[in-house]
Amino acid sequence: MLTDLQLAQIMRHASQRRRAECLGPLNAAMQAHQIDANVQRAAAFVAQLGHESGELQFLEELWGPTAAQKRYEPPGELARKLGNTQPGDGLRFKGRGPIQITGRGNYTRYGELLKLDLVGHPEQAADPAAGFRIAGLFWERNGLNALADAGRFDDITGRINGGQNGAEDRRRLYALALEVLRGSLPDAAAAPAPAMRRAGKAGARRAVLAMAAEALPRGWEAIAQAEAATPVDQKASGARRRGGADTSARKGDASTAPARQFDARPDTLDFRDQMYTPTLIEVPTHVSLGDYLECKVPILDQGSEGACTGYGLATVAHYLLLRRRVVPDATPVSPRMMYDLARRYDEWPGEDYSGSSARGAMKGWHKHGVCAESLYPSRAGKKAARQGATIDGGLNDERVTDALRRPLGAYFRVNHKDLVAMHSAIAEVGALYATCSVHDGWSRTGADGVIAQSSAILGGHAFAIVAYDERGFWIQNSWGSDWGRGGFGLLSYDDWLENGTDVWVARLGAPVMLRRAESTAAVHATTAAQSASYSYADLRPHIVSVGNNGVLKAGGDYGSTPEELRRIFEEDIPRATEGWAAPRILLYAHGGLVSEQAAVQRLAEYRPPLLEGEVYPLGFIWRSDYWTTITNILRDAVSRRKPEGILDASKDFMLDRLDDALEPLARVLTGKSSWSEMKQNALAASDKGGAAELVADLLQALRKRLPALEVHMVGHSAGSILLAPLVSLLGARGVPVKSCTLWAPACRVELFEQHYVPALKEKKLEKMTIFALTDKAERDDQCGHIYNKSLLYLVSDAFEDLARIPLFRDGRPILGMERFIDRDLMRKLGVDLVMAPNTEPDDSLSASSASHHGDFDDDQRTVMATFRRIAQAGGKTAVSRGAAATRVRTRSAKDGEQPKRALTFNRSASSMRDQRQLIDLRTKAR
Repeated sequence: MLTDLQLAQIMRHASQRRRAECLGPLNAAMQAHQIDANVQRAAAFVAQLGHESGELQFLEELWGPTAAQKRYEPPGELARKLGNTQPGDGLRFKGRGPIQITGRGNYTRYGELLKLDLVGHPEQAADPAAGFRIAGLFWERNGLNALADAGRFDDITGRINGGQNGAEDRRRLYALALEVLRGSLPDAAAAPAPAMRRAGKAGARRAVLAMAAEALPRGWEAIAQAEAATPVDQKASGARRRGGADTSARKGDASTAPARQFDARPDTLDFRDQMYTPTLIEVPTHVSLGDYLECKVPILDQGSEGACTGYGLATVAHYLLLRRRVVPDATPVSPRMMYDLARRYDEWPGEDYSGSSARGAMKGWHKHGVCAESLYPSRAGKKAARQGATIDGGLNDERVTDALRRPLGAYFRVNHKDLVAMHSAIAEVGALYATCSVHDGWSRTGADGVIAQSSAILGGHAFAIVAYDERGFWIQNSWGSDWGRGGFGLLSYDDWLENGTDVWVARLGAPVMLRRAESTAAVHATTAAQSASYSYADLRPHIVSVGNNGVLKAGGDYGSTPEELRRIFEEDIPRATEGWAAPRILLYAHGGLVSEQAAVQRLAEYRPPLLEGEVYPLGFIWRSDYWTTITNILRDAVSRRKPEGILDASKDFMLDRLDDALEPLARVLTGKSSWSEMKQNALAASDKGGAAELVADLLQALRKRLPALEVHMVGHSAGSILLAPLVSLLGARGVPVKSCTLWAPACRVELFEQHYVPALKEKKLEKMTIFALTDKAERDDQCGHIYNKSLLYLVSDAFEDLARIPLFRDGRPILGMERFIDRDLMRKLGVDLVMAPNTEPDDSLSASSASHHGDFDDDQRTVMATFRRIAQAGGKTAVSRGAAATRVRTRSAKDGEQPKRALTFNRSASSMRDQRQLIDLRTKAR
């Protein structure tokens, strides 16, 4: 009696469930037909049935019908050989069972012999109970026990198959079965079979010849023999398992195969990657492909599209979602979304090329989740394609919301040269996401799935690794089910070690639904360390992402494409402002000392009270994050002034001159060039094709649709540089700016005079307010705890076109510095000037507690005073006082209800950085 362990060792791709279904009927058939008399018989029987059934995976021929399967139907010659005489016989009597009985003639013959109504109920042949009885009876009636005793395994193949189709795989299984079963059954030489004792070898040969009429004619074999142009004999049997020999015919014609693109790019070195470390779970000798097939992961087909990074990762997602123990998800996910996100997050975001990296795809899934294929189709429908329709790409609310249901949790990079780690990761999770260099052998893969190694490299490709055995890794490809073994291929270890490039392993995250707007900001805070997917749906309609040279930045967490920007103005804003007394948009530009994440966090925190106050915030998230650059420059400058490593106490009297020493050094150490580049990016946003110019055009179109539209502006620090030319653009398009508030503006006074002043004089900018530090506060400020004045002093004295020379030339005038503010001019222009910090009441329009340059954007009193100014300019809100926080109330609330929203700030990366620096200083002081 074969055991389950023995069967698992031989048929390594049979699933546990299928083995359990087949083991009893298999043993019964072997016992009934003396096949278990010796190890040679048992091994030959198991090997032949293993090959015919794809190691028990295919007990029923998949039906298209393909062109080949249509030939099973009468009145053709093939139908006559199969005994098919009535319409529909081809489908009715298709291949079934472990030996794939086919045709009305065979069903009739074996039904009569076994006293089963196989003609009336042909589906019985696919049931293991009947299927193995048929196989055992065929084996005995054709004298295959005698051939097995004589060791004539290839003759058995000829008797079953009509040729040597799949001979290599059959021999492999036979050798494996002999190895596994030897010792549990007697050897034929030591215990000759009864048939051999009675007739001997010559008698056995005569018996086989006499029973030639008992052959099993099968459609796929006849077609394979007729296809002289198809020399690979293995294709016929494999094609039958997947749905007909037409597959083999098509594989022989390269002209019918789609032109594949091989553009998966190897991941670059990134020290931030978290590496997978094998755990102490048991790593089995092989992981069954059959168990993977039980999950019924769909076979994808990317066609000629260069999007394998999306399709390969979608396969992994399908597997993880189907295997999820709690609430499995069988929804097909969108490979197109994964591919588009991969391009957004890879090392070359926004570049005009096809393909992407695996790391980019993993980041995209982790940041945003993945939505259903039906919401983000990978290809336009056939009818739409004929009409020239294209795929509607980009992330809209429906896609983003649905994607939150399928987040990625943890993911790790696996050392692709470490086979032990790869085996462990597969055993632990079940599927890996991989890329490698593809060679010509992939295009010549036969029905057994074995990829023949070749040196003719075609390019990079992404796929899923789903199983392994002693020969190599079994992969699920995205070239359709006609490729390889029903869409699967065996990549040898030698091939992988030479051509593999990247491997990633992942686990699903838990879906999260946020109901409060404040939670969006909380999960985006640095301390939360959450992915962007939890906040993206809420924040996407409020972000304009600006990259180098002022153009839209397509990559990153919140990258914007022209299509996504257009959707904000044509769909999101009208929907959000419907029913408002007057639609109001706030254009916000953050300062130069914050990262993209910190800027988005601020916008997330501003969003709830602004929307409740009927103000729609739209933030320019632009390439700045100048703080790290400044800190490094200043540290380098200090080190060059103290090579001995300590500051001699005898020089304490010169410490007040440290800033004078640092300014020229910092200027030379890329300070000026870095600041100039940041300013150029800000100004270029208003150039032709820049992000700000696109916004100006869309605002002009929106104002025609919403005549009562109000535009307001808030800029912090270098944000005043970005907004300056935008004021002029809007004025030229007939879109007046209702109010503009600048917090510690870092723009030059001459830029203010070039753009803001004319707009104020011509009433294209109706009201302007400047919040600035007092000169004392500027001098008490610091940069990186090294330079002992504010950033504006450093910019004015060191980073502009002409540097300050003590006692000879002052720094360049910066608008936000009290010493350069022309109060008479401000009075004439009607500009409100608010100096900080001050002791104004909390509900004052001029309240501010900011005492450092970077304080304004998260100083509650400053921010709420600014919001009240916007509300006052529109005349639509009332203000109430609160002890700890000021709240905005809308007059337009229904039924007299007065909704309230407190403004709270989460710890940002910049504030945590400052805290770390202070701790470092205190620690060193001790």
